[in-house]
Amino acid sequence: MTQRNVWMGVCRTLVVLLALVSLSPGTAAGARGTVRQVSVSDPLEVALDHFRNLEYDAARKGLATWLDQRPTDLRALNYLGTVMLQQEMFRRELLESQVYGPRGEAFRSAKVPLSAGFQQELFAILRKAETLADSRLKENPRDEEDLYWGGVVHVTRALFHLTLTKERLAALREAKAARQLHAQLLTINPNYVDALLVLGTYDYVVGSLPWYLKVLASLVGHRGHRARGLAEIKRVTEEGHWAREDAKSFLAVIYFREKRYAEALVILEGLARSYPRNFLIPQEMARAYKAQGNWRAAAEVYDAMLAKHAAGAPGYSEIPRAKIFYLSGQAHAQLGESEESLRRYEETAKLQENNIYVFRAELAAAGLCLQRDRRADALRKYERVARGVPHTEEGKAARQMLKQLHASH
Repeated sequence: MTQRNVWMGVCRTLVVLLALVSLSPGTAAGARGTVRQVSVSDPLEVALDHFRNLEYDAARKGLATWLDQRPTDLRALNYLGTVMLQQEMFRRELLESQVYGPRGEAFRSAKVPLSAGFQQELFAILRKAETLADSRLKENPRDEEDLYWGGVVHVTRALFHLTLTKERLAALREAKAARQLHAQLLTINPNYVDALLVLGTYDYVVGSLPWYLKVLASLVGHRGHRARGLAEIKRVTEEGHWAREDAKSFLAVIYFREKRYAEALVILEGLARSYPRNFLIPQEMARAYKAQGNWRAAAEVYDAMLAKHAAGAPGYSEIPRAKIFYLSGQAHAQLGESEESLRRYEETAKLQENNIYVFRAELAAAGLCLQRDRRADALRKYERVARGVPHTEEGKAARQMLKQLHASH
């Protein structure tokens, strides 16, 4: 097995972990369990609050206004780059953990078509930040802030390559560059806790490789330690400043990956209190509840999201209703509440969207109709799925059911 094989093993683990959260600079957090208060007198803090509540346009506007007055602010440049990247990932539905499963969107080989000028604009911002950091480090190689923010530039590029261009080796090179700068920073100041997030991530990723890849990784200079990496990330959640919120998100991802669902939920509940307009957080909570087998709690989360949408709650106007209706129907079906489940599936169909979840709901509803001897309704639903998405697994399943039903009639 070659060095390339080792690198690809590291890269795949990176995709599963890093792409789920932003390793960008965060906001200083309050005490554990308290609701974070935003200072309206601090424009950067307001912009970051918009960012973490998925209000990307407002965040970009606030950062652009700030940079108009302070064009060499390294923090704000990094913030802007991160907001741009995550907005594009959000548009592509690449901020949800389920797309990083074995058959998820993140592992498709094709590159994601990018919006016009996006990469050029993003990389121009990152180049400016990197140039500023490099020039300042030439004057003072021990400048802690420039080492930190210079490393963050590489992390943002790593996430770009991991999630959008699917260039995993390029992502690994950027991740290694970030690690080198943050390791240098910790050598200068061992108490610069935020830098532990990148180092802890690297330790955890390499330490989580299968033993045969871990041995080969050590031969080509990649060494990590899973438990140490986890402890480093946890320390950032407790003592970090810029990266504390990101470390919380990352720790929740790791706990979920390790089937420590109760611990993941504690973190997610805290994040939900801090960022109540971010509907991705309750989606992750429902996912953790389902992994626990707690379908009642999952159903309540999905139904609460739909109720917030209906009530016009801030942040919930753009939830993916088809997906949430479908997932709610699934949860109620698992609870044996077939009537409630069918209502959810049929609400999905009423949306009349060209969305795979609409067809998944139709397929599930057809099965429930058959259980109730509503053969004609089931046939119509199967036919709609077969016509609507003929080249998908759902379309194939619908055609098979139509064939069986016609043969048995």
